[in-house]
Amino acid sequence: MLIFWSPTSAEREEFLEDENGKFLQRNEILEALESAIVFYYIKKDKELERIVKKYLMEKPKLKEISKEVKKRVFKKYPILEGIEIPEKMYLPKENIRKELVKVFDLERKEFVKSFYVETFKGVLEDIEIKSDNMEKIKNACKAYARSLLEYEHKALKGSDFEDLISEYQNQVANEWEIPIRVGRWTNTPYKGDLLFFWRVKEVRDYLLKNLKIDIRPKDVLYLPRTNEFLGWAEIK
Repeated sequence: MLIFWSPTSAEREEFLEDENGKFLQRNEILEALESAIVFYYIKKDKELERIVKKYLMEKPKLKEISKEVKKRVFKKYPILEGIEIPEKMYLPKENIRKELVKVFDLERKEFVKSFYVETFKGVLEDIEIKSDNMEKIKNACKAYARSLLEYEHKALKGSDFEDLISEYQNQVANEWEIPIRVGRWTNTPYKGDLLFFWRVKEVRDYLLKNLKIDIRPKDVLYLPRTNEFLGWAEIK
């Protein structure tokens, strides 16, 4: 079962659609799981951390960073091999809405722009995600979600959204079985793929100087109608 506790949005203006309706692709869930696995095992394995750090500080090609980091992690920890995720997950049309979404800049602590996009919030009861490594996946997703929310809580401390982030933190810690961040929840390249290295100033500064990119999320997407940040879901 997949539960979208806060709305997930289409990567563009609308969800993909075929003759059976609008749907989420398999890759949407797979990419969310990959981000968590990459974070968890780089944090857990010092040798892997060293390998990835060395790669990041050798002027990598911008478009290849996320792919190459994942390749190094999954070569050593093939946790997602054989995972079963449906290719298409159809969305009940009554739960799809075109919403005004605002972009909240975490540095400036203000909204910087807005746009309309299709969103989905609800439960996909018939969706089963199966793996022989579900316990390892669960541990990785929990650790990743906690760290992602810690970063956002720190960035939003003292703002009107501090209590909202604290609520998500409580749900991740005490309620959600396997928390994942799905779809478009930030405009930042790589989303959370390089989360571990957000805290490594040496790597951040090197990439900023040589590739002109800041790997930390500079913004999050917010739905004002319901007072929610986008993308939080749970696998049960």
